[in-house]
Amino acid sequence: MRKQIYLVFIALLFVGASSFLPFKAKDANVLLHFVQITDTHLHYSDRKDGERLFGSSEKLLGDAVNQINEIPDLDFVLATGDLVDMPEKKLIKKFIEITMSLNNPMYVLLGNHDVSVNGGLRKKGFIKKFYSLENATSFTNKKTYYSFSPSEKFTFICLDGTTDEVVTSHGHVDDEQLAWLQNELEANKDKYVIIALHFPVIEPYKSATHNILEPSRTKLLDIINSHKNVLAVFSGHYHAAKLFKIKNKIHNSCPAVVQYPNAFREITILQEDPKHIIFDFKWHPVDGQELRDKSKNNSKSWALTQGASEDREQRIKLKLY
Repeated sequence: MRKQIYLVFIALLFVGASSFLPFKAKDANVLLHFVQITDTHLHYSDRKDGERLFGSSEKLLGDAVNQINEIPDLDFVLATGDLVDMPEKKLIKKFIEITMSLNNPMYVLLGNHDVSVNGGLRKKGFIKKFYSLENATSFTNKKTYYSFSPSEKFTFICLDGTTDEVVTSHGHVDDEQLAWLQNELEANKDKYVIIALHFPVIEPYKSATHNILEPSRTKLLDIINSHKNVLAVFSGHYHAAKLFKIKNKIHNSCPAVVQYPNAFREITILQEDPKHIIFDFKWHPVDGQELRDKSKNNSKSWALTQGASEDREQRIKLKLY
């Protein structure tokens, strides 16, 4: 009898304790699971490694691809611009060759280093390299901005903030594209929407040379904030890790692969109750501590680019309306 009572007591303790166990993604309703990678700046191997590891950029991209392939049950990979450091055919071909070994579809968008003003590939030539691929995923409408729906519940709207008219690190989204965005949001009003754009709409840190120019930044932000089904904005460009929530929307700045902290993000979107949705951000440093240390040691802004601990890994809950 004592033994039976003891076993019952232990069972009750286990049941009680289980209600306090940490939340696990696999125990919830996983809506989407993907990777964001950005600012790979693929360059030639004879270039010097400094703050930006140009000479090792091919190795870093290859290592990132290998790590991504080890993550189970991914839906896709999102690359948010500056795929190459210069928009040359050889570099773009090499980027495609390396990423073709991914086990999952990859969706790419333009960064300022991906377009040429004087020589090299301009926008039309760059996007053609991707929409001409067999089983193409990106720019399939033959425009520099497009959308895709990885599931019945989600649509990603990939915007183009670049220009091939003038050399600049500033972003700009023209009125024609803003009108297209409005139409896409209206067409997807019954879905959750994530905006992907190389340039952050809200800066992870202040920069006089990298921000989206006014008035297009305010126009874009007003459109985003006026649609409750827009859950997040995913960006790169600043090479900095930053995660924050404003007006029930997540602004996610992803770190660069080519520069310290040399990492990418794994994102799992979950729903544990009808009124909330959860974004779980997981941090993946690219292989090679020695290379990461070299970039850090050559950087005066490494504290900005690495962010705080909550900028690297965080679980953010949003309210659904």
